[in-house]
Amino acid sequence: MSQEKRVKICMITTIAKSFEWFVSDSARNLADKGFDVTIMCSDMDEEFLSKHQQFARCIHLPAKRGIDLKSLIKSVRLMRKVFREEKFDIVQYSTPNAAFYCALSAGVMKKSLRIYNQWGLRYIGFTGLKRFIFKMVEKYTCMRSTHVISTSPKNMQFNIDEGLCPKKKISVIGKGGTIGVDFSIYDINKKEEYRQQIRQEYGIGENTFVFSFIGRLNADKGINELISAYRALTYRYKDTRLMLIGMEDNTNPPDKELIEWAKQSKNVIFTGVVPPQRVAQLMSATDMMVHPTYREGFSMVIQEGMAMALPILTTDVPGPSEVIVDGETGILVPSHSDKALLAEMEALMNDPERREKYSRNGRRRVELFFARPVMLQNIYTHYCRLLGIEDKHLKLMYLTANPQAAIEAENAGVDRIFLDLEILGKEERQGHLDTVVSHSSLEDVKKLRAAISKAKLLVRCNPVHKGLKKEIDRIINDGADIIMLPYFKTVEEVRTFLDIVGGRVHTVLLFETAEAVELVDEILELEGVDEVYIGLNDLHLSYGLRFMFELLTDGTVESLCNKFRDKGLSYGFGGIAKIGEGLLKSDYVIGEHKRLGSTCAILSRTFRNEVDASRPIDDFRDEFMLLRKREEEISGWDAEQFEENRQKVVQATDEIVQMLIKKAAAHK
Repeated sequence: MSQEKRVKICMITTIAKSFEWFVSDSARNLADKGFDVTIMCSDMDEEFLSKHQQFARCIHLPAKRGIDLKSLIKSVRLMRKVFREEKFDIVQYSTPNAAFYCALSAGVMKKSLRIYNQWGLRYIGFTGLKRFIFKMVEKYTCMRSTHVISTSPKNMQFNIDEGLCPKKKISVIGKGGTIGVDFSIYDINKKEEYRQQIRQEYGIGENTFVFSFIGRLNADKGINELISAYRALTYRYKDTRLMLIGMEDNTNPPDKELIEWAKQSKNVIFTGVVPPQRVAQLMSATDMMVHPTYREGFSMVIQEGMAMALPILTTDVPGPSEVIVDGETGILVPSHSDKALLAEMEALMNDPERREKYSRNGRRRVELFFARPVMLQNIYTHYCRLLGIEDKHLKLMYLTANPQAAIEAENAGVDRIFLDLEILGKEERQGHLDTVVSHSSLEDVKKLRAAISKAKLLVRCNPVHKGLKKEIDRIINDGADIIMLPYFKTVEEVRTFLDIVGGRVHTVLLFETAEAVELVDEILELEGVDEVYIGLNDLHLSYGLRFMFELLTDGTVESLCNKFRDKGLSYGFGGIAKIGEGLLKSDYVIGEHKRLGSTCAILSRTFRNEVDASRPIDDFRDEFMLLRKREEEISGWDAEQFEENRQKVVQATDEIVQMLIKKAAAHK
C-alpha cells in the first residue's frame, strides 16, 4: 500500500460473536494490508483474544444486546475516551447497539471516516410507536455517519426511499453482503462424504428427499409458512424430511400449534444451534434449501447453501432476491404465502433437472461474487477509495454522458466517469473505424457532476484551438476533476493546454500521434503534467498499422511506459473489453496492463449500450466484478506467468493482423 503512515481503523460490533461471524476475516485482511486495527466489542473470551490479539488491539466494550441504559452510558463514555486518544482514520461499526453508540460519540470523531455497515433494519418488523422510535434511531445513526454501506442495492434503495440516508452517502460493496463464504468450511469436495455421514447419523434413507432451513426459528424468518407448507406436503409425500438448523427464537416466536406439530412429527429434525463446520455438513445431507424470510439484510446462509450446491427457494424481498437469480440459481416466491411455498417445494422436489441447473449455477455465482477472498478485496479497495490512497488496482474509466448510467457505474465501483467532448477532427480520423464519435456537449459536465459523488469526473476536451481557454474554463467551473488533452503533435500545444489549466485540476496527456511520441522526452519535462495515457486507436493509424494492439507487441507501448515510470507519472493505455470478449481477449490485455505497471484503463464499448448509453445495473455490476476478479488473479502472477501471457498476446495479435490482411485483400 502506497501511503506514508499506517491507516488506523477501529472495527466495532456489540458482541464478539457478531464480530467473529461477519468482521473478523476482514479485520485480519486489513491488518495484512498494512492497516493498524483496533477491535471493540463485548463478550471477548480467552479464545477470542488469543485469535485476534495476534494482529489487532482488543478493547472490551461494556455493551449488551437489547435496550440497556446502563451499558449504553458506559459504552459511550469508553468510546469517546478511546476516540479522543487514538484519532482513528476510520471507525467502522455494525449491529444496532454498537452503531447507535458510535452515532452518539460522533462529536469526538470529526476527522474520522465514520462508516456504518448496515446489515439490516430492525424497525421493519415493528409496528406503531415502537416502529417510529426505532426508525428514528436508524435515521440518527445514518445522519451521524459519514458513509453508510448497505448490504444490497435493493436495501440501499429502500434506505433512500424511507428517507434514512441520502443517496450520495450510501453505497454497496461488490454485489452486496458482508465478508463472503469461507470455502475451507463450505467445501464442495466434501459434500458426498458429509451427506453419507449425516444421513447415517439421523437414519435418513438415501432416496429420502430432505428440505433444509437454516436460521433463527422465528416468525420473521417465515417459519410459520414453512411448517404449514411442509405439513401439507407430508399428506401426499411420506418419504421426506424437513431439517430445521438453528435456535428457537422467542423474540418473535412461531405459531405454537405449528411448532408443536413439527416437534411431534417424525419427519421434522431440530438440530439446535450448531457451529459453521457442522452447518456445512448438515446442508450436504439435504436436497434443497428453503428460506421463506419476510425481511433480510442479504442472507449469508443462502450464499453458503449455494456454495454447497443446493438449489434455493426463497422469498422475493430485498437481499435474498439479489443473492440468487430467479430461474437460474433458485426460485423466488412471495413472502407470507404458504400456498406459494408449497407449490414450489413440490414442483422442485419432482424436477431433478431443474434442481441440478440451480445447484450448478448457484455454486458458480458464489465462486464469482461471494467467495471470501473476493469480498475481502472488495472491502479493502472500497476503503482505499474512501481514504484517497492507492490500492494498486486499475482505475477503470466508464465513457458516458448519461447521468443515470454514471450513477450505476459509480455504484458498481468504477473509479472515473469519462465524458468525451472531443469532436474537432475526430470524424475525419476515425470515421471508417468501429468506434464511437462523441455527441456530448458542455452542458453534460454539470449534469454528470450533480449525479456522481464518489467517482472522479474526467473530461476529454478538444485538441488545442482558438476557443480552448473558454472551453476549459467552463469545464473546470462546472465541476470536472480531471481534464484530458487529446491529439497533440507539438510541445507548444501541450504547454498551451497546461498554461490554460494552470494547476486548477488534474491533467492527463493523451499520446495518440507519432509526432507526440517522437517528442515524448521534451513533453515530459513540462511542469503541470499529472498523468499520461496512450490512445491506441489514433496512434496505430498515425503509424499506418492495421491493428491497434500491434503497438503493444512491437515495443512502442512498453517503451513509453518505461519513460512515464521513470518520471514518476501514472499511466495507462487502450481499452478493456468485458472478460472473454474483444478482438484481442481482455483476459490477455489485463495481464499486459499489470506487467507494464499501468494504473488505469478505459472500459470499452462492450460495457455500453449505444442506444441509451446505459446498461441494467445488474448486468454492468456482474461484468465489472468479473473484470476485477480477473485483475486480482493476475496480480498474483510471477514473472514466468507474465511472460507466458505476453507471448500469447504476440501470437494472438499476429493472427488478428493476418486475418485483417486477408479480409482487406478480399474486398479489393
